[in-house]
Amino acid sequence: MRKIAIVAQAQVMSGAIGTTRERMLFELVRGLFDHAGMTRHDIDTFVLNSNDFEVGHTIANVFEDTPVGAYMKDETHVEADGLWAASYAAMRLMSGAHDTALVVGNSSGASTFRPYLMMDYQLNPTYDRQLGLLNELSTAALQAKAYLEKHNASEGDLNNIAARLLRNAAKNPNAIQAKANATAEDILASDCLYEPLRKLQCYPFTDGACAMILASEERAKKLTDKPVWIKGMGNSVESYYIGERDLASSTSARMAAERAYKMAGISKPSDQIDVAEVSAKFAHQEPIIAEALGLFDEGSAGKVADNGLADIDGAMPVCPSGGGLGAYLFSAAGLVRIAECVRQLQGAAGDAQISGAKTAVAHGQDGFCAQHNAVMVLSTEEG
Repeated sequence: MRKIAIVAQAQVMSGAIGTTRERMLFELVRGLFDHAGMTRHDIDTFVLNSNDFEVGHTIANVFEDTPVGAYMKDETHVEADGLWAASYAAMRLMSGAHDTALVVGNSSGASTFRPYLMMDYQLNPTYDRQLGLLNELSTAALQAKAYLEKHNASEGDLNNIAARLLRNAAKNPNAIQAKANATAEDILASDCLYEPLRKLQCYPFTDGACAMILASEERAKKLTDKPVWIKGMGNSVESYYIGERDLASSTSARMAAERAYKMAGISKPSDQIDVAEVSAKFAHQEPIIAEALGLFDEGSAGKVADNGLADIDGAMPVCPSGGGLGAYLFSAAGLVRIAECVRQLQGAAGDAQISGAKTAVAHGQDGFCAQHNAVMVLSTEEG
C-alpha cells in the first residue's frame, strides 16, 4: 500500500474571527504554504471541509476555492467532521492519482449561531425537533447520566476531567477556553445547564480553521525532515435514534478504532500509543471515547482521574492540547485533533509536549452523542 504522510499543519482559532471567512482562509493557507515552501501549484488535489448549514448556503466550498488556491484545480468537499476529510485526502493519494493534497476545514459558528443550535437540525424533523425535549445539551446530559450510573462514577470525576482539560488548554496558544489553575471546584461553580452538565464541562463555540498538507512517500521526504506517517484509518456509525443505543459506551468508536489499529498493526493500544487526541465535546465523552479506543479499562474514569493517568505526564496522555473543551470547530474538530497529534510527533507542542512521543491516535465524531466516529493512527516511524 502506498505510504502517505502529513508534512505540515496550521491552525487559527478565536471566539469570533472579526473578519470574513474568506480572509481567514486565505491568510491561514498562505501562511502554511510559506512555511512549507510551497505554492498552490504544488498541490495536486484539494479537500475542503465545511458545513453548508453553518455557512448559510449550499455548495459552500465553491466560495472557499479561491481563498485557499483551489480554483482551476482538482477539488472536492467533505461535509462531515474534519477527520473524514483527512482520511479522504489520504485515500485519494493512496490511489496513485495524486502526490500532494491540501485539506482545509473551517467554521464560524461562534459568530453566526446561537450556541448548540446547529445540532438541533440533525434531529428527526417530524417528531423530536418539533417536540423540543431533545437538543445537544439534553442528549449529552442523558449520555453523562448513563455513564455515571452504569459505572458508579461521580459528577466529581467529570469535574476533574474538565479541570484537567482546561489546565492543558492553558498551554495551547490555539485554545479559547482555558484556566491554568482550574480545579474541580471551579467546574462545579459554573452554571448548571442540564443536570449533570456544567458550563465548563462543555465545548466553547469557536471560529477558526485548520489546514494541513499530505504527501506521498517520495514527496513527503523532500518536503520535510519530520514527516508524520498515516498508519491506520477507520470509521463506523451506529443507530441514529439515541434510544436504540447504549449511551454509556460507544460501539462505533470501538469499531472505528479496531479497523484503524488493524491497519496500523496495533494490538495493545494502551501500550503502543504514546498520546491521544479525542474529539470530546463534553467532559463525560472523554472517558467514553478513550475507553472505546482501548486506552483505558471500561468504566475507569474515576481511577484515571484520581491517579492522573491521562495527564500530560501520565501513563496515557489524553488531549494534552485541552481537546474540545479548549476550542471546538464545528466541522473541523477532528482535523484539529490530527493537527495536535502532528504537533506532538514533530516535537512542536511547547509546554504540552509529551516526551518521546512516536505514535499517536486522533479521533473525530459527528451526530448526537457521538453517533459517527472516525480514528486515525499516526507515527514518526515509516514502517
